[in-house]
Amino acid sequence: MKYQAVDQGTDILCIFWRTRGIVFTATALALSMVALAADKSYEPITREEVLQIIANTPTGEVPNLGSKDFRGQDMSGIDFKGANLFGTHMKNVKLTGSNFENSFMNLTILRGADLEGANLRNTSLFGVVLADANLKGADLSGARIIANVERANLEGAKLINAKAGANMRNQPMGKMRTVLRNANLTGADLTGIDLSGCEMKFSVLIGANLSHADLSNCDLRKADFTGANLTGVNLSRAMLNGAVFKGITGKDSIVGLDSASGVDEIVFD
Repeated sequence: MKYQAVDQGTDILCIFWRTRGIVFTATALALSMVALAADKSYEPITREEVLQIIANTPTGEVPNLGSKDFRGQDMSGIDFKGANLFGTHMKNVKLTGSNFENSFMNLTILRGADLEGANLRNTSLFGVVLADANLKGADLSGARIIANVERANLEGAKLINAKAGANMRNQPMGKMRTVLRNANLTGADLTGIDLSGCEMKFSVLIGANLSHADLSNCDLRKADFTGANLTGVNLSRAMLNGAVFKGITGKDSIVGLDSASGVDEIVFD
């Protein structure tokens, strides 16, 4: 099962906070996750088996689909009914239009998965790999997210009041954050989202709604906010070198610009 350790462990390491190229003591936790991934065996499951488990789950309980291997299956349009999907492998799986609302999806591998139009409201996505995933038009409102989402397509997605910020007070082994490097968030609705401590270098947020979002301590270098709504956004201690703020709404209401770095390099109108 060596490929599992490489696939999951490498991506989890990407989520950990880095400063000057040094990975904090979180590396130890990441390596323990790699060991767990290497030791466990994903159990293959078919679409028919998934539907049967969901149908047979007693009222008041949630379907248990943890540690399953969904690869190679078409799981589009399924209502997972708040299932336990802890540690599942869904790399490159088709999940368009599926309903994951209230599901527990921590440590799930969703690299390259097609989640266009999926309902991920109020899901738990801690330590999840969503790199290269298609989340166009997906709804992640209210979700708890600490994930590797680099290069993902989130065009038109909803992340209203999502909780994707690094918890600076409860990370004794090191700091973890959401990574959205090179992600496409064109036209996405991030109203009220907590993305504090995130990395969003080179991300595209053209026309996105970031009103009252918390982007404090974020790495926003070379991010493109052209035409975005930044009313009341918190940019305290953010890194803004080379960021593009052309045609934005709410410039005068931005919070924390005085403590941000690279302000002199911001590209305004």
